[in-house]
Amino acid sequence: MEYALKPLSKTCSATGQPLEPGSLCYSVLIELNGRFERRDFSPEGWRGVPDAAVGVWRTQVPEAEVKAHPLRDLNQMVEMFITLVEQANDPQKKLRYVLALWLVRKKRLIHEETRETAEGAVMILTGAQGEGTFEIPEELISDFEMAHLQAQIQTLCQQDKRQAA
Repeated sequence: MEYALKPLSKTCSATGQPLEPGSLCYSVLIELNGRFERRDFSPEGWRGVPDAAVGVWRTQVPEAEVKAHPLRDLNQMVEMFITLVEQANDPQKKLRYVLALWLVRKKRLIHEETRETAEGAVMILTGAQGEGTFEIPEELISDFEMAHLQAQIQTLCQQDKRQAA
C-alpha cells in the first residue's frame, strides 16, 4: 500500500500555537473516511493517543532550513562566462566549461551543435538574448574537479554580489 504524508506541521493541531524549532512534538497518523491524515501536537496540546490512530511517534521539531545564497542573476552569470571566454587562459578552461553547461541547463545559453575537431569536441553555443556565438571545447572533468569548480563558481558569484552591495 502506498501513501504520502504531509511534512511536519508548523502549528499544533490542538492549540493552534506554533511548533517551535528544537521543541518536542507528538505526531499521529489517523484514518478518516479511508484516508490517512497526519496531525502534530505540542506537549501542551497532547491529550494522548486518539482512538482512530494508526501510528504515533514523538519527534523534535527541526530547525528552520537556511536557504543557500542564491546565485547571481543569469545575466550576471552570462557576463562572467563572457569574461572567461575573452580571457581564454588554460587554468580557467574547465571553469568556463562547467559554467557553460550550467547556463545551457538554465536555458540562458543555447547549444546549437557539437563539432568534432582535431583537438576534440567543441560545443557551439549562442546566448538566448542575442549574445554572440561561443566555441567551447569539451573538457574531461572528474567528479572531484566538478564539485570544486561548482563551489568556485558559487564563491565567485557571492564575492561579486558583496562587492555590488
